Amino acid sequence: MALIRGQVQNNKELTVREPSNQDPLVCVRGVLACYSNEEIIDHIKAQNGHILNGVDKAGLRMKVRFRKRARNPHECHPVIELSPEVWKRFTEIQKIYIGFGRCSVEDQSPLVQCLKCLGYGHTKALCKEKEDACSYCGGGHTGRDCPSRAKNEPPKCVNCVRAKRGDLELVHTAYSMECQEKQKWDNIARSRVQYC
Repeated sequence: MALIRGQVQNNKELTVREPSNQDPLVCVRGVLACYSNEEIIDHIKAQNGHILNGVDKAGLRMKVRFRKRARNPHECHPVIELSPEVWKRFTEIQKIYIGFGRCSVEDQSPLVQCLKCLGYGHTKALCKEKEDACSYCGGGHTGRDCPSRAKNEPPKCVNCVRAKRGDLELVHTAYSMECQEKQKWDNIARSRVQYC
């Protein structure tokens, strides 16, 4: 890194900036969808003083990054970026108050998985593949239209096939947490997160 920095500094047109670690994420389950992102943060700060007691103003960083859809159309699952100290407290307690509800909190992986090709590190909007990959068998169709699933055949992970893993390591879907490829990429994504 020092060698690269030295070479870049010799070139006047380039600048050197070291990457900073990201704050960790949590997913809060069952929040009313009618709340704006700002209202969600305001409710968390106002109603969870017993958890946030003693956290200084600089350590009280919270930002809604995105929302996951819930089965109930009146609810959502916001993914919130927190300072490491608040993340630790929320994941230990596992329940916080938002509005009229007591919502469960779980750690959220920073890993991004494409919904089109099922690869890691990019979204569907940035995917360069021409056709969808099935999350069940890896074929060129969506998981809903999978003939292998309809025949009750065992699943075959497309990411493990691409990584040339053995046949015994393929028997899971592309979204499974058992997937060794997913675990590898999750560890890489988490290495850039500041947990403490």
